[in-house]
Amino acid sequence: MSSEGPEQIIRMANDIGSFFRAEPDRKAALEGVSNHINKFWTRRMRQRLLEYVAQGGKELDELPLEALKQVVVAPPAPVGVGQPAAQAAIAK
Repeated sequence: MSSEGPEQIIRMANDIGSFFRAEPDRKAALEGVSNHINKFWTRRMRQRLLEYVAQGGKELDELPLEALKQVVVAPPAPVGVGQPAAQAAIAK
């Protein structure tokens, strides 16, 4: 992804929203958009999209905009990550 403007991630988010817009259950559509972004986008991509929204986010469609409420920028580290080996062993 380019370090230029946010156009590419906006287009991608809007494309994901267009795909899930066909889902008749709105809650399922929102979960589909947020799950896709959480699973397949890098932390940096999610952060850039959220920063874009914080600056106004005028080009982002309504469905991905609302789904961003469920997007996680940095998921919690799994147990054992960042812990000394002894503590990780105890956690198991």
